[in-house]
Amino acid sequence: MSSSGRNQVHYEVFSRKTPASSWVLQMATEDRALALQNAEDMMPHSAGVKVNKEMMDAGTGEFSSATIFNKGAPEAKRKVKLAPETDTICVTPQDLYNLHAREKIARLLEDWLKRNQITPFELLHRPDLVEKLDASGTELQHVVQKLAIPESQETGQDLHDLMRRWRALIDRACTRVIEDGRRKVFPEVDAANFLAVVDKLDDHGERAYVLGGGICKFIAKTANSGPAAKLGALLTLGKQLSEDLGGREWALQVLEVPVSELFGTRTSMNELLGYEADLGDAMAVMTRMAAGPAVDLIAKIDPRVGKMIPPLTGALAGYHELMAKDCFPHLSQNISKRLMTELKGPRRLKPGNPEAEIETLRALALCLTAAGKEQHERDDIKEAFIERSKMLVSTDFVESLTRSGKTSAEEVERLIWLCENVVGASNKRQAARWVISAVGALKFERDMRDTNTSAAHRLQLLAHMQRRIKNAALMEKDTEEACTKLGQVGGMIAQDVQLIPHLLRAPGGPVQKLTLLLGFASGMAAPLGSVSDQAKTEAMKLFRMPELRQMLGENPNALAELKPMMVAAGMAA
Repeated sequence: MSSSGRNQVHYEVFSRKTPASSWVLQMATEDRALALQNAEDMMPHSAGVKVNKEMMDAGTGEFSSATIFNKGAPEAKRKVKLAPETDTICVTPQDLYNLHAREKIARLLEDWLKRNQITPFELLHRPDLVEKLDASGTELQHVVQKLAIPESQETGQDLHDLMRRWRALIDRACTRVIEDGRRKVFPEVDAANFLAVVDKLDDHGERAYVLGGGICKFIAKTANSGPAAKLGALLTLGKQLSEDLGGREWALQVLEVPVSELFGTRTSMNELLGYEADLGDAMAVMTRMAAGPAVDLIAKIDPRVGKMIPPLTGALAGYHELMAKDCFPHLSQNISKRLMTELKGPRRLKPGNPEAEIETLRALALCLTAAGKEQHERDDIKEAFIERSKMLVSTDFVESLTRSGKTSAEEVERLIWLCENVVGASNKRQAARWVISAVGALKFERDMRDTNTSAAHRLQLLAHMQRRIKNAALMEKDTEEACTKLGQVGGMIAQDVQLIPHLLRAPGGPVQKLTLLLGFASGMAAPLGSVSDQAKTEAMKLFRMPELRQMLGENPNALAELKPMMVAAGMAA
């Protein structure tokens, strides 16, 4: 840049397509004549052009702006839009330490924080990190632009004024932390003196800020070990507070902030578990932490849940104990929120293992629903699982689920299992379509009529499928269509082996034959359909036989055993 005294100067050329359009930067140059000439050249194709002279004081780093050329249609007057009153606007360095500001810092500096393996809380309390960030130059400049440009578009305020305001605020915040570090404002904290430090700061005007700096100095000793080591160090402080909490609740709230941020990192769960966990394992751990009592209760009833969501060990168990004492309520909320986010996301829980994915989702659904205390929480959980179920009925997932089935019957059973475990009306309907398509396929009919397996076994299998479909909470139309197709296949099998005529000709007493016929008629030994109808007709004929009626009258126990099947077959009330 050219310089005049202490000032550095350049020129910016702007244009707008219509009088109501916003000014768009077209070029920036140190040559005044070139800027003016380009503005004149743009005029025939624009509603207006202008040239601003930008001067930066080399001493303060502040810009001042002046318009030296403005030509074209008058600029339309705009009503300045004010930011909503509910917006959190940072005015002082202290404002950067609240929850919303830390979340924004995490987004704006995501890559830099990730490279340095730190969280926003650590950055805001460690002078060495602040100096490192300040020295990077471009990182902070990008942050200022990302803050100022949307605010300018939203409120109509001058972009350069906003950039200067944000830069000044960031500079004040950085200077504050660096100077406090040099003045040794932040105490030396360790496991031995932590409670004493907390008590000493109890009356301090900025006790949370000062204690936060001490905590960050403490965990900085493990900075090269990743989130797991930091969480382990913080756990020792948390246990001390939980065992002697009287009047120190404020310190526990301070400690919860870095703990929550560290648990929120992608790598923390893998490091705590000691292996590269898939999303399903990570969510099982989070569920155990957020809904431990519900998991324990359900695991007593259904051991599969206990297997899918095993007890916690190590630091995870320690934090779970603290959460059970209500020491970290925000951590529990953050974990629950992350669970909902991951459920609604596109990532597979168990990549390459669809059966384990369904089992995991089933366990998570049972535990999270049981843990939901309020109706709105249960509604959120239901909505999240409906969203996840959309992925389960997708073509890719269904193909991976049925691919390992050795027979078409196994494929159908897996699809019925899918129907049993998805939620949401549209997802149930899509899963039912997969089942209806499979049971109506020629391959399924051909495999079920294969004589290598006994007809009785095949009919029982079809009856079992039919009962599962009826209990899968599908739409009535879909249930009827799927069950009808299974009944038709059952009728073909019975016709192939002349099942009912063969049964009637076989040796045996009438009570024995009636028992077998009622098994078919009730849908227990064969699917409901033509087989059950034929069996019911023959059973009614047997009932009219005087010999059978006399035998049942003399043996009430035999009649009592037949009564449930008669009711199921619609032959008795």
